[in-house]
Amino acid sequence: MFKIEYLEEHFGKTMEVGGSIFTLEKMHDLSGAVAVWRNDSYLIYATPAFDGVAVPVYVVDSNNQEIGIDGYYPEIDTYERYCKIVKTLAEKILGQAKM
Repeated sequence: MFKIEYLEEHFGKTMEVGGSIFTLEKMHDLSGAVAVWRNDSYLIYATPAFDGVAVPVYVVDSNNQEIGIDGYYPEIDTYERYCKIVKTLAEKILGQAKM
């Protein structure tokens, strides 16, 4: 199963989500190390293999207000697949928030 350790060489990389550029960062919170895609307006928490979910996606705005949450449960095994899932789920969450 793809884990946060496999992201080590990818921290600092960027990805376009919904027309905005996000940068992958490693943060630490009460649950330990987490993977976060960050820009000026949103944080996309997307730590692989977190709490039994292959790719959980949790989006908050710059005021730390929850926008939405979703998850992808089937196992993944590559960084490219991880990015595709994060992008798809984050765009879905952000699109629903704009409705």
